[in-house]
Amino acid sequence: MVVECVMALAMLLAMGIEAAYVPTEGGGGEYLVRVEPDLVRGSRGDSPYQFTSDVPEDARDVRRVRIYVADNWPRDVERSVIEAAKRPRQALPVAATTARADIATPVVTTADRPWGWLIGSLIALFLSLGANAYLGMLLGAMRQRYLRDIQQGYVKV
Repeated sequence: MVVECVMALAMLLAMGIEAAYVPTEGGGGEYLVRVEPDLVRGSRGDSPYQFTSDVPEDARDVRRVRIYVADNWPRDVERSVIEAAKRPRQALPVAATTARADIATPVVTTADRPWGWLIGSLIALFLSLGANAYLGMLLGAMRQRYLRDIQQGYVKV
């Protein structure tokens, strides 16, 4: 129940702001942000409402930020957003060291991340929680039968 409420709230919050990075032909790019009008109308004058959108790491050299307050993207902008989404993303160059040569930064690749172990341990955790809940229900049922038998006089103490 609680998880469903949190997920519904997260979905409602995520639907209010949409962002896209569109690279331009001359280099750099535009960062486009679309805010639904209901969010703007819902803000009160006594408390300022803040919108936040993080620029992705691979969005290099953002030359312009354009903010639209609309239910949908304008037609010409929607085409450029769809075309930008179809383009393959360029991988960022990963530096093996920082600006100081004596401090090396670790380079983390996808092979270094133990996703299998993480998923396996999560499955084991949920199985353990389920087994404990089942044993708790069994214990509650046995206690109810014991109390019922004592009240009826079947068990001699």
